[in-house]
Amino acid sequence: QMCAMGYRRVNGTLYHGVCELCQCHGHVECCHDVTGHCLGCRDHTVGPYCDQCAPGYYGDATRGTADDCQPCACPLLSPSNKYVTLQQCAHGYTARSKQNIIYYLSRCNIFMSSCFSLCLCVACQCHTNGSLSELCHQETGQCQCRQHVVGRQCDECMSGLHMQGAQGCVPCHCNSFGSKSFDCDESSQCRCQPGVTGQKCDRCAPGHFSFQEGGCTRKNSPPNPLCLCNSLCGYNALGSVAQQCNCNVNTGCCMCHEQFRGEKCDECKLGYRDFPQCISCQCSVAGSSLDTCDAESGLCACADRSGQCSCKANVEGVKCDRCKMGSFGLSHRNPLGCSQCYCFGLSSSCMEATRLIRMRLTLMPEQTVLPLVDKSSRQEITVGVSFQHPDIIANADVVQQHLSEPYYWRLPKQFKRSMITAYGGKLKYAIYYEARDETGRTSYEPQVILKGGPNKDKVMVRHMPVLQIGQLTRHEIDITEHEWKHSDDRPMSREDFMDILFHVEYILIKASHGSVMRHSRISEITLEVAEVGTHSQDSEIAHQIEKCDCPLGYAGLSCEECAAGFYRLAVGATSRAGFGTCVRCQCNGHSDSCDPETAVCQVRTPLMKAFFCVKFVTLDGNPANEPLSNIHFPTKCCWSHFSPTCQTEGFNDYRCIACPEGYEGKHCERCAAGFHGNPSVLGGRCEECKCDAYGAFPSACDPRSGQCRCRPGASGLKCDQCMERHVCGPQGIVSIANNTLYGLKLSTFLLCQKSLGY
Repeated sequence: QMCAMGYRRVNGTLYHGVCELCQCHGHVECCHDVTGHCLGCRDHTVGPYCDQCAPGYYGDATRGTADDCQPCACPLLSPSNKYVTLQQCAHGYTARSKQNIIYYLSRCNIFMSSCFSLCLCVACQCHTNGSLSELCHQETGQCQCRQHVVGRQCDECMSGLHMQGAQGCVPCHCNSFGSKSFDCDESSQCRCQPGVTGQKCDRCAPGHFSFQEGGCTRKNSPPNPLCLCNSLCGYNALGSVAQQCNCNVNTGCCMCHEQFRGEKCDECKLGYRDFPQCISCQCSVAGSSLDTCDAESGLCACADRSGQCSCKANVEGVKCDRCKMGSFGLSHRNPLGCSQCYCFGLSSSCMEATRLIRMRLTLMPEQTVLPLVDKSSRQEITVGVSFQHPDIIANADVVQQHLSEPYYWRLPKQFKRSMITAYGGKLKYAIYYEARDETGRTSYEPQVILKGGPNKDKVMVRHMPVLQIGQLTRHEIDITEHEWKHSDDRPMSREDFMDILFHVEYILIKASHGSVMRHSRISEITLEVAEVGTHSQDSEIAHQIEKCDCPLGYAGLSCEECAAGFYRLAVGATSRAGFGTCVRCQCNGHSDSCDPETAVCQVRTPLMKAFFCVKFVTLDGNPANEPLSNIHFPTKCCWSHFSPTCQTEGFNDYRCIACPEGYEGKHCERCAAGFHGNPSVLGGRCEECKCDAYGAFPSACDPRSGQCRCRPGASGLKCDQCMERHVCGPQGIVSIANNTLYGLKLSTFLLCQKSLGY
């Protein structure tokens, strides 16, 4: 009543039906009773009757053996096993065209209809440098090419290009005159015109000259009338490179030795003299006049016979290599070659200072806002100024409500000092602004203004080209006199320039630009100054700073300070800067030094305190008969600085006899009752306690700290602060509990206090 394994009942008849063999070609035993389709084909076969090879396999599945379908052999590991379905080609391989498939049909032991679904796998072979990857199109075999690369395998370049390693196709750069075309081979060799050589066909070949369009001329051609170096040229044998007529391959003229020039090599080149010897001038470029030098070669002309170079104004010597007497610092940046010694007019002998390096003054981290001022720095505002790292910003609409144009950024206090060591350095900053137009009435105002000098009354300005709207502009301004001017447009002399640097009162940088400005920004502010230090990669050597030979009593790089044992006298003879003369300290032989500004003698030992009083009196109160100079001196006791007079007492001792209020003791060395402080230390003094009348007990404060004795509920150094939950007033200090004060609400108590005027 049942069909055996491998058979099915025809037409699905349950009883008395005929059992028929399953048509599965031996690849499975079971098939569907109704449709006859094979169930679960094995041996890499597929299809209703297991009559096709599965994808990735090839062969004749109807042969009835387990080896009917074999795996595809891509890559081609076996020459006898080359076929695969189109979708199964491995990465890096492609399918051949149908012509090739037909060519291999005789080797296909399968039906024609099946054979057309198979392809021969071939390696893509994409060019390593010309393609983007190793993969190609599975049907066409086209590789993915780089820019300017063509060909199925990306192994060819477009016209005028050549393959250059990993860069792909790059231009040949063939010379348009010397090459036949713009193409080149894989080695980038261009195809040259006759008589032309070089990889780019850019020069004449040996035996040729006159490089031009179409090639070069052979030397045995008719002579070029412009070429003086042919068989008739009459060249100079001494100046020519070879002892025969040897032409430049490009010009056809003589090839000269380094020190010669001319078509016949019959002149000395710039930087050489005395033909035919042509000796090197060896002029110093820094010290020679600019109009006699070539900046690129670094050579300068000199006189034929003497070899004297043409020197700048402050330079001398045959080679212009040393500064004249009274000047220093030979530099190519200096139009005069050397700077005149300034030395405050006290000396004419100086040299360039050594062991100095450039350091930078910048804004402190907390200095995020700069004041805006008018042109004379009399009116100052910070309204409308904000900070947005790294810029300090001025909002023009807000600023101009308080300040009219032009207005300037004023640099902070660290830029207000002696700037003598800034000479030769640079002021640097970055500016950005937005406006309707680049040109306005402020465009003709100075970009930078400096005011200073011993009397703080000298002004110099620096003009710069108009800035472009919306573009960050960085300025580097030399701190030398050559580009600066007086406010009335007169040229700035070195003396006036150094006077201003002696003490800079302020530096202003323009903040208003163009017409109808919306906002401006400033950042990256630095000023280079010089300090003693060791040269390194981060600090360059400072040049153009003078070191003067100062007369007795003066010190400093430019004699701007009084030497030890001298002080500055503000009357009598003055220096060029008008800041007084340095005179010797008058300490009656008991000290070697005094304050350089006040002339107060410096203490040497406590035992000799009395002798450091510039003026003292005897025990009877009369002035001592000490030899004093006619120069006026302060009348303070040199030890305490609090008593104007003192008198001798015992042996090598004294007593101050005019201690001011709040001071007491033999030497005014301690504070009196009701005062606090420590006058015995440098800078110490006595101050009144000033304890609060309501918050402190009626007693003296601590004599050192000044802390008053506070009543309960009061706090602070002077007991003038009320603790939490306390009420302080003329009636005393009352503690508050639960907002109630002895049955009264706190608000009622405070109202009473107010009504009484407390």
